[in-house]
Amino acid sequence: MFDELMNIVIEEEKKQKKIVETINQMEFPYRNILYKVYIQGKTLVRVADEMGYSYVQICRSHGTALNKFDEIEDVI
Repeated sequence: MFDELMNIVIEEEKKQKKIVETINQMEFPYRNILYKVYIQGKTLVRVADEMGYSYVQICRSHGTALNKFDEIEDVI
């Protein structure tokens, strides 16, 4: 039972590391948006405020960032 749980934890840590590595490969502002939302746990409203963009701009850029993330993931 303990070994199974440890294997699950190790696999999840590997996934998290891969996600962070992929985000780090992205260009500004997409890298910052995804990092703030998915690593720091901030809302899109908060990200828009911090980056000096409108909420609508951040929503659009967030969608683009997710598409770019998927493109990088496909290559890896």
